[in-house]
Amino acid sequence: MNRITQNQKYINEKQLCFNCQNKAISFEKLLYEELQEVSENKVHLAFKKGEIIAKQGAFITHVMYLKTGLAKIYKEVDYRSNLIYSIHKTGNLLGLSSLFGESNFEHSIAALEDSLVCAIDRGIIERLIKQNGDFASKVLENVNSDLQLCRDKMASLTMKQLNGRLADTLLYLSYDVYDSDEFNLSLSRKDLAEMSGMSTMSVVRTLQDFQKEGYIENENHMMKILNKKALHDLSQTG
Repeated sequence: MNRITQNQKYINEKQLCFNCQNKAISFEKLLYEELQEVSENKVHLAFKKGEIIAKQGAFITHVMYLKTGLAKIYKEVDYRSNLIYSIHKTGNLLGLSSLFGESNFEHSIAALEDSLVCAIDRGIIERLIKQNGDFASKVLENVNSDLQLCRDKMASLTMKQLNGRLADTLLYLSYDVYDSDEFNLSLSRKDLAEMSGMSTMSVVRTLQDFQKEGYIENENHMMKILNKKALHDLSQTG
């Protein structure tokens, strides 16, 4: 992320990490003194929907924790197109794959909803990983989960046709992002296209086909999955 400056929006309330009810699982492994050190080396930042949280190529000065909201991690392929790797919800650490051995972000992060982020000094996190094995183990679990998601996406994009790709995206949103078969979709059609390796028009047509077949209902950003088995079948045969 870009170095934090005065022109960014700060949250005046300075909440201490050990009082936070929304701590990431990894931070629950820290000792009181370690949490206090994190508290003294973080700031709260508010981002509106659509704002960039971290820019591809910028120096990594902080590790970000998504306290509330929804964010997308994506690769800027060129000035016209992006590839969305994953969607992160409240309680997730963002961009951990760029932390180890890199000085610049390999991807960008943007808010899909109004979001609150805790930006923690990178050096503090690196030191805690070295000195607290339980904390390091949980961080590595998060990194491994992100890596597995990228592998699954690579298989989907290279081995499946359009129906299978979009089915994978809808199932991912249902299981991993919204935890429901019915949700208010924060993603645009362009976002769905960039998650599925499709054009926006192909996403629109495929969603219409899914609706005609009775697989989904989709109206005014409300998405309801009616036939999850059919989407699973498309994912397998797509």
